[in-house]
Amino acid sequence: MLIIRKAQLHSMVLGQRDMLIRDIEEHLAECRPELLTIYPRPYLLWVIDDSIEIASRFRIDDTFSLRLFVRLRWEIAPGYYKQADIAHVLSQVQSSAEDRFKELATERYQEAWEAAQQFDAPDEWRARLWRDDQ
Repeated sequence: MLIIRKAQLHSMVLGQRDMLIRDIEEHLAECRPELLTIYPRPYLLWVIDDSIEIASRFRIDDTFSLRLFVRLRWEIAPGYYKQADIAHVLSQVQSSAEDRFKELATERYQEAWEAAQQFDAPDEWRARLWRDDQ
């Protein structure tokens, strides 16, 4: 009998962008189902794909952390990752993405998360698209 471990499954998902986007879409459907009714699906998928691109700058390389990175764009602010303290931790790529998010979940970063809410302008969602058009 063939047994596929979770790590292998996640590795397969990470290696196929369409599969990864679908995985994150399903995750959002579970934890933020209103998003699927608020946003047209093509736009939602574009935001997920764009979020994966942004996360790649921080070398976030596991599906659980990618799901969290994307979800936090709605739960905190679309540009939350720009807050200085959060960006500093996310940039510590020598640590696993899971460990970086665990660190950010500590009380030490409570004020940083509150400050991250300021990155909530509409262009935080589409700035990359607009920048590419210039």
